[in-house]
Amino acid sequence: MRATSPATRRSSVVGALSVVLAVVPAQAEELRVCLLENDLPRASRADATGFDHDLFREAADRLDRVFVPVWRPDAPFYSEIEDSELPLDDLAAGECDLVPSVPGSIALGRLAEAIDLSPPYYAAAFEIYMPSTDHVEWSGLAETVAGRKVAVRLQSLAHFAVQWAGLDWTSQTTAAAVAAAVDDGQAVAALIWGPALGRLQKEPVHGFEPPAGLRFNEHAAMRSGDDLVAEIGRALDELRRDGTLQRLANRYGIFRIEPFTTVSSPAAIRALNASGE
Repeated sequence: MRATSPATRRSSVVGALSVVLAVVPAQAEELRVCLLENDLPRASRADATGFDHDLFREAADRLDRVFVPVWRPDAPFYSEIEDSELPLDDLAAGECDLVPSVPGSIALGRLAEAIDLSPPYYAAAFEIYMPSTDHVEWSGLAETVAGRKVAVRLQSLAHFAVQWAGLDWTSQTTAAAVAAAVDDGQAVAALIWGPALGRLQKEPVHGFEPPAGLRFNEHAAMRSGDDLVAEIGRALDELRRDGTLQRLANRYGIFRIEPFTTVSSPAAIRALNASGE
């Protein structure tokens, strides 16, 4: 029996390892998305569902990544769009790769240099909730409500806006209570954060065009310089073009998809104050 040389044996081992490695798939990269635990229509940990949850799961699939939700505590009780507890510090610290539903650079604060934003993938605004009304204008709202009360969430941008507009108001501590104030007759209308209406399964006045100070475009936030920024931009564009974005928006009551051409800014918010103060 002829002996096998060491070189031949090494060659055989290398060949065998090559075959094994060829049939073992490489582990897919993760897409870790920071989501608030109880933040419908955007996300819900209890049901593993929500607009952002499902949308970025689809985006991860398009990028051949494994979708991993990184659940974070809910926003504070009085929080709304202008004072939300977005987990941007967690993003900057590398605990996740992406934070969805970021209302533009106005929300980045001290982290502006550390975070890049995707193109906007949907729009959101403070809306009028006024059942049986199909059209109302901000400039004519005082005449429309005719001295009756407008419900708002306490210490929110909506609260300040109706004060500045000279409207009579009633304040509530939750979005659900704001809508309920209209339903039970405490108020004739509400100025309420649009996505909250999706969670409550209530319809806004679709003929209302919010002023610039009440409008926001929503972006995905990622660490500055990360190649993921361009990849997510392409994935979101594909999801828009193939109808996935609209389908999920319809499912969760997100009714403004096309981004606004002008959005809120300090100057636009000041312009809501008719007194100029």
